[in-house]
Amino acid sequence: MIKSLIPNFITLLNLLCGCFSIAFAFQFQFDAVLILVLFGVFLDYLDGLTARILNAESNFGKQLDSLSDIITSGVVPGIVVYQMFKLSGNRVIDFDLNAYLSPILDLDLVFSISPIAFIGFIITIGSAVRLAKFNTIDYTDEFEGLPTPANALFFVSLPILMDHLYLVDSKQYLLNNTTLIILTISSVILMNVPFRLFSLRLSVRKYDYNIFKILTIVLSIPIILFFGIGGFSLIIILYLFLNVIRNLWTLI
Repeated sequence: MIKSLIPNFITLLNLLCGCFSIAFAFQFQFDAVLILVLFGVFLDYLDGLTARILNAESNFGKQLDSLSDIITSGVVPGIVVYQMFKLSGNRVIDFDLNAYLSPILDLDLVFSISPIAFIGFIITIGSAVRLAKFNTIDYTDEFEGLPTPANALFFVSLPILMDHLYLVDSKQYLLNNTTLIILTISSVILMNVPFRLFSLRLSVRKYDYNIFKILTIVLSIPIILFFGIGGFSLIIILYLFLNVIRNLWTLI
């Protein structure tokens, strides 16, 4: 009984990281958001590893893991993109519902929102679908579709990458409605298409694929050293690119 509590406690810490990230995202404190999501992703890996080591895997733990992931890797990137839409210059509009509902509810109902920014929450919907499918499939050393933690890391590190010294002049081309909509829709597709992607766990059975995993890790180091923590967006792009090459290689 005690053994099963340990991985579940780690999972709840992941959930807590997601909750804190949401608070920081609404304050536009993207550095704090990225650090917390990184820690949440690490905890997401650690809870599964701990459950296997302690032989404490359970269906309850599996469901709790997905519920935590939908917050840290689903809701958080959705909010970050919502905030990026606002930063791109979209006007916040006041919707006054008092004339319609105040006589009934006796409330002051004025909603200040940026309607187009809600497109960001398509990421949350796509993540929920992805996680629901993940719970019905037994994965080994490969995934089908981009994992939600990787997708989350791409988006939460994107605003930091855009402020990098060498990219700040290109920010106007990156931080606009068109780019954000394309990235949002692309991410939902990538999470849910049957596209094979390797995990970073080295494989004995498919040792020839290890070269792509090692390349991902080795090439990620100079990216982080040069771009800082904002470089995680580029690492996810690198990861996808190497998977395309790997899949084409299998067809030869």
